[in-house]
Amino acid sequence: MKLTTILSEENERNKMIKDLIKNVAYPMIKSRPDFLILGTQKAGTTSLYNYLIQHSDVIKNNSFKEIHYFDEFPNYQRGFGWYLGYFPSKKQKENKLTLDATPEDLYFQHIPQLIKKDLGNIKMIAILRNPVYRAYSAWQMYHSFSKNPHTHLRNIADQRTFLEAIEEEQKGIKIEYPYDYINRGKYADQLKNYYKHFDKENLLILNFDQFKDDLDNLLNSICDFLSLEYFSSEKLQEFKEIKYNSGKYKVEKSESELQGIQQLKDYFIPYNEELYNLLGYRYTW
Repeated sequence: MKLTTILSEENERNKMIKDLIKNVAYPMIKSRPDFLILGTQKAGTTSLYNYLIQHSDVIKNNSFKEIHYFDEFPNYQRGFGWYLGYFPSKKQKENKLTLDATPEDLYFQHIPQLIKKDLGNIKMIAILRNPVYRAYSAWQMYHSFSKNPHTHLRNIADQRTFLEAIEEEQKGIKIEYPYDYINRGKYADQLKNYYKHFDKENLLILNFDQFKDDLDNLLNSICDFLSLEYFSSEKLQEFKEIKYNSGKYKVEKSESELQGIQQLKDYFIPYNEELYNLLGYRYTW
């Protein structure tokens, strides 16, 4: 047997032992998340996370924001203790709130059932963005990865034009990486999936446009939902002057990109209407 094989097997055994210890010990000493930011992708989840952890009664998790426990099966297989390892100890947390902000959690169909199983009737926040511009922003991000210095991001770069990407998705052409520019914008289906497992009162639904147009009321509504004191006016003004995870993409759109955007505007009309009927109010999308 090769030495590399022996070392690999030994590393795997050590990882399993560590995970077993975590699954026994961490439920006793680690805190659980008090609420989740579910997504959607490219809808301000990074900004919201960074705003909230500046609240005196919120403490950040031990990741950079998103843990990817429920959406990545190899992580979920490692057990609940592995997940709790990313949260502060109960002693450190005291009476503060902590959170997980994995933006894929809104999208994948199997996730609400896992959340209910592991975290019970937890409070959750979903930020929805105009699905046309969410799709375009996501494509800009993945397209830009082709020039990223990190190999793992270059490996998932989308080399296609925006128009090629959405037309292939509309034709049902499958590719290896699940960009899902279109399906991620079908929010009514995603919310209905959560409502199968949770009461509507467990989910706070927000509009991405409020980050630009009405940040004060957006954060106040979150504070009400989580039973937190409001941020000070000084802090709110500070937030308005800071942007987190804002992509540095080209501003001017090509004719091909404008054509793709118009196709999506027409495509999403019935799906947006379904969302408005579910919510009981309309967005200006």
